[in-house]
Amino acid sequence: MGKINLLSADLANKIAAGEVVGRPASVVKELVENAIDADSACIFVSIEEGGSRLIQVVDDGEGIAAEEVPLAFERHATSKIADDADLAAIMTLGFRGEALPSIASVSRMSLVSRSAEADEGTEIHLEGGAIQSIRSVARPKGSTFEVRDLFYNVPARRKFLKSQQTEMGHIHRILLQLALAHFTIHFRLTHAGRTLFDVPAVCSLEDRAFQLLGEKVTAQAILLSGEHPAQPGLSLKALISRPPLKKNLKKEQYLFVNFRPVKSPLMTHAVYEAYKSYLMKGEDPFFIVFLTVDPKVVDVNVHPGKLEVRFESTSQIHQAIRNIIREALSTSGAGLVQEKEVPAFGSTAFKRDLRDFKDRRGRPASPSSRWAGWPEQGNFSNSPENTGEFAQEAAAVFSAPSLFTAAADAVSESASEAYGPLIRPLAQIYGTFLLAEIDGDFAIVDQHTAHERVLYETLLSAWQTRGGAEKNLEIQPLLIPRQIDLSREKSLLLREHLEGLAAAGIKIESFGETTFLVRELPALILKMDIETFLNEVADDLIDLGVTGGMDEPIRTILASMACHGAVRAHQAMSLPEIKTLLEMYYLRKTPPTCPHGRPIVIRYPLLELEKLFRRK
Repeated sequence: MGKINLLSADLANKIAAGEVVGRPASVVKELVENAIDADSACIFVSIEEGGSRLIQVVDDGEGIAAEEVPLAFERHATSKIADDADLAAIMTLGFRGEALPSIASVSRMSLVSRSAEADEGTEIHLEGGAIQSIRSVARPKGSTFEVRDLFYNVPARRKFLKSQQTEMGHIHRILLQLALAHFTIHFRLTHAGRTLFDVPAVCSLEDRAFQLLGEKVTAQAILLSGEHPAQPGLSLKALISRPPLKKNLKKEQYLFVNFRPVKSPLMTHAVYEAYKSYLMKGEDPFFIVFLTVDPKVVDVNVHPGKLEVRFESTSQIHQAIRNIIREALSTSGAGLVQEKEVPAFGSTAFKRDLRDFKDRRGRPASPSSRWAGWPEQGNFSNSPENTGEFAQEAAAVFSAPSLFTAAADAVSESASEAYGPLIRPLAQIYGTFLLAEIDGDFAIVDQHTAHERVLYETLLSAWQTRGGAEKNLEIQPLLIPRQIDLSREKSLLLREHLEGLAAAGIKIESFGETTFLVRELPALILKMDIETFLNEVADDLIDLGVTGGMDEPIRTILASMACHGAVRAHQAMSLPEIKTLLEMYYLRKTPPTCPHGRPIVIRYPLLELEKLFRRK
């Protein structure tokens, strides 16, 4: 007797079911995807006992013609593709033709369906994949699938099912993902007669995210969209957390490729790279990312459950996602309501009351008319009080016209148009935090993180214009080069990034295997401990890894320069210095975190203070 056996159709279907149907959530995914492909306007899902007893999916889609109903349960029968050309350009969610026969082979399954052209519907019952009965019935246009007693004939697989709560958690997430991607469809999910969510069709992603995730997740989100100029057909639309984060939201991360929910480490890494200078280590943002690409450059047929995809050009996809999200974060500005809110007063009604209060309060024509007697915008030298170390360093750092003129012009233009915030410095406490009144709000500012963000944006702008920071910064040659010794690992890494350091204005030469000579430094960081700086830069470059873009090492270096060049904690600042720093921060509309993700400002509106003191 030969060793090679031809499997029976029943056994082959059960093996296929093992790939397609891992748990009840897999069944829900396949049936709902078919309903979406059928142009349904309403999809209602009912579950009992976590899906092991009953899964029912009702839709009002195109339906199935009576003569094709039995064919739908044959292996590799599908209406989505017909030839190789269709396989190379898949835009539908279901296409493999394995779902229905695989599900039917491990359950007691029924379908009632009617197409728009038919006068009556067709009902079919199957058990273990075998057809038990077919008859004509009355039904509106659409389909109703019922899957009962899942894995009743495969007890080995049934015993691996988890608790009802766990299985319902998987079903809930699958249906939530599909509802996010298709917000023009009405979705409903019930379990044991209890409605878990019921979301009618809406007009936008923001509305659907609010329906499903709530205001706590979406209130401070940024909606963005963009295209990749070098790759036609590649576009991105996303709803992402606005930093600084109120809490970690790793469970609220959703990725879609051509409206298909996917798991993609490449896309996730690109999103985190975009957030690199906005989050602290260990923080996780909320994001819903929709990537649309030419179906010919993405393979969606690499996983039986269609959860994974393979891109033709991974570097282009990574770069596009990172750059589009980073641009949205960098242009979102910090002058609006982006500072970290106090949770107790974050309600929509409170924000509306605050807007009404500001409208009633009115606004003077210019900042100087309200704060009479305070120094004019950006004026360091004319104030006798302005003798602190910060002012002297700032004057030296920003003396180059290419760096400070743009900031000064922005301050002047914003002041003349009364678009900038009204800033009244009050005090410095603990030598670290600045107190000020900003547009009628009481604000507490971390002086180091505020200055660090301003310096980083200035350095970054200098590097991005006219060929590099070394051409736009005041560079100081060292009379006696500084000798620096590093570990072997850091020496090897630093040697690879000497050009990047030079582009940032730091000229270093190798002087042996683990020794370097520092010959030139930007005036900004002249006083800092250069050995500590280079060690920290090396650590950051190690963390960067090999997947960062070409400009990531430069950004990492500039972030370290800004951190070491910024005013430190316990460094005294006068009121004019405080005012100038806040103007530089707000009027440049810099992001609300330092380059390492720490928040900069906490603001307390007047109404909130009045409530704290029970005046309201």
